[in-house]
Amino acid sequence: MLDFLHAIVALEPASHRPTRTWTHRTVQSLLLAEGRWFTPAGLPSQITPLPERDCFANAALTERTHPGLLYAEGFAMPASVPFPVAHAWCVTPDGRVVDPTWTDFAGAAYIGLPIADTRLRPDPLHPNGVLERPETLYPLLRDGVPPGTTAAIGRPCTPKEPAP
Repeated sequence: MLDFLHAIVALEPASHRPTRTWTHRTVQSLLLAEGRWFTPAGLPSQITPLPERDCFANAALTERTHPGLLYAEGFAMPASVPFPVAHAWCVTPDGRVVDPTWTDFAGAAYIGLPIADTRLRPDPLHPNGVLERPETLYPLLRDGVPPGTTAAIGRPCTPKEPAP
């Protein structure tokens, strides 16, 4: 997964003028700097599986209905797919994944941001993810992640750290 993130960052032209002064120029560089690894786990019996292709809304709903879980978003790599995809899930306080969308083929790897700021959650009117909506993504890329936006859950991911 780190190889994928680094490859995308390497493709971004350094001369792209509008984002030249931004803290992070891509979602991938944001995740390399601020993202965290999470431990894949099976879906707990008290969590209802939700429809595929609605991962952002599914994770937000699961977080709202199960206190103690936190919404997370980034990239996940399904065990049956050879590349990471944009995805959202929930995490427990100890960094285990609770994925209400991928119940039949839990992701083999998850890297993302555990979003502590509840104002950033997807909702029925804005079901896309934090890292997909310009109004939430661009400030994170331009200015970096403000204190209090994410939680210290999971293992920090830096370019020097090996995959779990």
